[in-house]
Amino acid sequence: MAPGPLLSLPEELIAAIASEVKVDDLLNLALTCQRFHHLVKDRLLLNAVYVAEYSLQHDRLPLTTPKLLQLALSGSDQAWHIRAFEHWGLRPGWKKWKTYPFDHYNDDPNWPDAVEDHTTLNQSFFTDHEYESFERVMRERLHLSDDETAEWMDKTREGSDEPLKGMLMALAPRLDRVNFIAYDSWQSAQFHNTHPLTFLCRAIMRIATTPTALWPPGFLSLRKISVCTTSTLRHGHDAYYANPGEVAPLFRLPNIKILNLSLVGFQDSDEHEVELEPHSSSVEELAFYCCQLTSAKQCKLIRACKRLRRLVCVASQISGHLEDITRLLADEFADSLEDCIMRLSSTETLPFHDLVAKFSKLRQLAHITMEDLPLVDPTDPDSELRPLAEYLPTSIESIHFTDSPASHDSTAAQAFAFLRAISDLAGDKRCPALREVCIWRLVLRNRQDVYEGLQKMLRAIEAKGVRLHVLGAERGKEDERAWLGRASHEAMHRGYENGRLTAVESDPRPWQERDR
Repeated sequence: MAPGPLLSLPEELIAAIASEVKVDDLLNLALTCQRFHHLVKDRLLLNAVYVAEYSLQHDRLPLTTPKLLQLALSGSDQAWHIRAFEHWGLRPGWKKWKTYPFDHYNDDPNWPDAVEDHTTLNQSFFTDHEYESFERVMRERLHLSDDETAEWMDKTREGSDEPLKGMLMALAPRLDRVNFIAYDSWQSAQFHNTHPLTFLCRAIMRIATTPTALWPPGFLSLRKISVCTTSTLRHGHDAYYANPGEVAPLFRLPNIKILNLSLVGFQDSDEHEVELEPHSSSVEELAFYCCQLTSAKQCKLIRACKRLRRLVCVASQISGHLEDITRLLADEFADSLEDCIMRLSSTETLPFHDLVAKFSKLRQLAHITMEDLPLVDPTDPDSELRPLAEYLPTSIESIHFTDSPASHDSTAAQAFAFLRAISDLAGDKRCPALREVCIWRLVLRNRQDVYEGLQKMLRAIEAKGVRLHVLGAERGKEDERAWLGRASHEAMHRGYENGRLTAVESDPRPWQERDR
């Protein structure tokens, strides 16, 4: 068979064409024939190295961001492999261009990164051509106004790295996730005195509200953003406290799926309103940790989601408007919500069992108390119980019961009735997906006969394939039998309760040391 027109070209011309192929098409080109495979083999091997070197990036070293931005501007293969970017702080001027310190954790000044001090740099660090490229990106790709472009170009010349990071996020063609790590903006001299989202969110707003604008590749590919993620590499009170109106533009990213918001709202004001249309955002997993929001603003953020699959509200001041959030979920997201890590608030007109029955796809149910379930008639503990499977969705996989007065004051009959209901649920074919039940303190330590009876029932439940968490040891002392001590139980739920909505991927310590 005669070669095709492309293979009839001179070798050097074919090589030049192959060198222009985008990284995501490179493998397909190599698979077409042996000749093309030979031409791109070295480039394929080089990209295999780039995967390990560039997939996770952070800004703890001052020169990392300019280097990555240049790769993105030039369309290099390396930029294509940037998948995650961790934002550890802001450098508002050239005098702050040095490695972020973590000397409170480790005596070695070069841990976890080599100390670099570039505080003698000035605006000549970038060439005139590079400044022109930055200005062109701000005007043509991010659609900033003339005044905004001039403002941020002045800051760039003064050494602010915030616009550099914003442009990098916009231009890295396969950027999947960005994690804004918490830093101290209110008393530390190491950072800026504000949050790191201003440039990014302004650019998002300008593109979203410009009819003719096209989303740059990085904004198109972003799937996950975490704001003010806590890390034990820094003090637990370190935070920059963005307002809900200031983070709201993140919901406008065209393909964002996961949004984790921590320490939002404590400096709330009317200056930044939440400008989001109902059901306009692609966010499917939304988490709030230690936030202080009004009912109206939190509901507006939740309502912006088209199809909410997962909602987390932990350590946030929402008790005053829990009913508003529950009503919103039941009215607008009952057909899509799968995981609900917050307490659903029932009312006299909508009791808990009827409320839960509305969520047909629910897989995980948390913060339930014994009072929520119509298990035991206080006047007749031996009365027939309503099976849990009658109103729990068939998709349920995990149930987390939490502490309550009823669990503390339960009688032996009530404890047995509760476990009998769980046992019946574990064996009920209507809930075939159930795999985990967390029970909080049902043991009666002063009654050995009851204690032994509960042990037998728990083992019978586990024999049905359901994993149990039972806190039965006091003051952290581990029991020799099947009960879990407090430390072991808390370890099973480590994450949401201490603000770990997402992992800090560039933390160099072993996993078991990260929560210390």
